[in-house]
Amino acid sequence: MNYLLVIAATVLLAFEFALSKRYQMNEGTAVEAGLKFNALSGLFSAVIFFAISGFHPGFSIFSLLMAFAMSLCAALYSIIGFRILKEGNMALYSLFLMSGGMLLPYVYGVVFLDEPLTILRICGVLAILAAVILSNKARYRVSKKILLLCVSIFCLNGLVSIISKCHQVSTALNPVSSEAFVMYSGIAKFLFSSVTLLFIHPSGSRLQFTSRNTPLIVAAAAAISGVSYLFQLIGAINLPATVLYPMVTGGCILFSAFAGKIFFREKIARTQWISIALCFVGTLLFL
Repeated sequence: MNYLLVIAATVLLAFEFALSKRYQMNEGTAVEAGLKFNALSGLFSAVIFFAISGFHPGFSIFSLLMAFAMSLCAALYSIIGFRILKEGNMALYSLFLMSGGMLLPYVYGVVFLDEPLTILRICGVLAILAAVILSNKARYRVSKKILLLCVSIFCLNGLVSIISKCHQVSTALNPVSSEAFVMYSGIAKFLFSSVTLLFIHPSGSRLQFTSRNTPLIVAAAAAISGVSYLFQLIGAINLPATVLYPMVTGGCILFSAFAGKIFFREKIARTQWISIALCFVGTLLFL
């Protein structure tokens, strides 16, 4: 059952990336657009999961602090991701984002959680690193600036995965339920983005959009993202980090590439297909 939840989470993530791409096409890639997206999606997510938790989410200082730390990293990589999606494509974005979300918690699991280090998993790490390097050799040129932004989301999503894993396994600190943690994460994202938006744009309407469909896109992205993350949190309780995050990574990279091609007719160069295949094979070596 846990494996089915994780597979469903990867498919939902690909749809979330597609909705983020559509939002970026409607509203642009400025920091203000990213903050609006995160503020609104955080609010929607908080309301949805407050209801899912039965309107009694519980409270924990530990969970609250972890939610704020995780949401700060998530909001930052989301804003940076808009810039990447403008010049790159969904395959490039998901490759760096999801690889970071797997490799860093894997290292954390080995070092701090006594999870096994095997030859096959070392080969998997090398295959995924080779895929990330090869992704910059595609037919289109990726500027050094975009590559630096890709490295940034690699690290930030890695931190998100480590924080969420720490929250799920730290039973001694009385964490809240998975549903409540998603709710707290939404609140944290809303507060961080709203306060920052207030300083950037102190006058006038701060949540105006160029398209009437934009709020619906954000609401759908928030719902899909929340459910996907909930499935991952449930999986994190029973699956080791060395299994959970490789599955999410490989599946999401593959599904995102297909989503970009189907929904946006993105061209994926042969070199990029090879890098995606390498990453997928590297993921399988973890299982």
